[in-house]
Amino acid sequence: MTEAFLLADYLARWSGEAPNDLAASDSETLPVASLLALADEEDRRRWNALDLGYADPRGAPWLRAAVASRYAGLAPEAVLACAGAQEAATCVLRALLGPQDHAVIVLPLYQPSERAVTARCAATGVPLAEAGGSWALRVDRVAAALRPNTRVVLTNFPNSPTGATLDGGTLRDLVGLCRARGLWLVNDEVYRETATDEGPPACVEAYERGVSVDGLSKGFGLPGLRVGWVACRDPILMARTLAVKSTLSSCLSATSEVLAHIALRHRARILARTRAIGLRNRARLDDLLARHRGRLAEDGSRNLAFGFPRYLGPEGAERFAVDLARRGRCLVLPSTLWRSPLAPLPADRLRIGLGQARAGAALDALDAHLEEVRA
Repeated sequence: MTEAFLLADYLARWSGEAPNDLAASDSETLPVASLLALADEEDRRRWNALDLGYADPRGAPWLRAAVASRYAGLAPEAVLACAGAQEAATCVLRALLGPQDHAVIVLPLYQPSERAVTARCAATGVPLAEAGGSWALRVDRVAAALRPNTRVVLTNFPNSPTGATLDGGTLRDLVGLCRARGLWLVNDEVYRETATDEGPPACVEAYERGVSVDGLSKGFGLPGLRVGWVACRDPILMARTLAVKSTLSSCLSATSEVLAHIALRHRARILARTRAIGLRNRARLDDLLARHRGRLAEDGSRNLAFGFPRYLGPEGAERFAVDLARRGRCLVLPSTLWRSPLAPLPADRLRIGLGQARAGAALDALDAHLEEVRA
């Protein structure tokens, strides 16, 4: 029997009950017409002459070149386009791991990514350390979790749901540890564009055995395109990852390739819009937290896609979130949805989405509910 996917099950149960959505972590999207209005002559020609047959299994060369240009010194051959970042992560982990291996997983982590590892081999979870509402990686804890057969360290920075980021020193220490042991370092970087700070280099830039997984769903607000990628400088691993991908999606949608290329070419313009929305909602959340100190603690997350405050009420975060949805107010996600059999994780947090324009009205609904509770 397939183990439950907690986040998906929660959304399926409660999304229809609450009209105000604070569960989403993607940015405000764009209609197709707006993307096409940004197209230059070359992309308009591609769009108008679009062939709806099978596309290149690796992704169109011009799309991979646009992705590669996001990374210092990376060639298009070091990019494999996938049907979303989750497929990208799953394919590279299947290519790397077998039953005889061991992996270290930094937690919390998106449940399907964790299971892409635990379905293949033994794994040890290393929770992020929390202090004063902020979260950080302890590299010494990663080192303590290593075994002689450890092959992969899997991370998600910037992290969901905590918002934790890697500073330059921590990344250097983590890369140094992996290099000394010959480990692969796989980092899910889908929230890189929504972090409040620029952060250190991408994993693929920092380490010869570094693998960066990313896509257009979060910072670009284009999850409907289903465009993600693996970026890695090792041609052997890329060939093995392509072989795995060929058993899943044979190629991207040709329409998505053109639209994704337009988006990547206009990164600055699109991100200026999505970050402005996130900044407005982040300020609104900070104001709400300040006025409801008895129920919610200050949020130390550093991301414009979501907040992650501690809930202080006596009923606990999960019961509060369920009651909020049941009353038809708004949908927030309790941190229990990220629980893992690999290590204990906090159960007293709420992940509150900030990336979409409608989050402002949803925060007002949350504010009204908290006022009623206080009264």
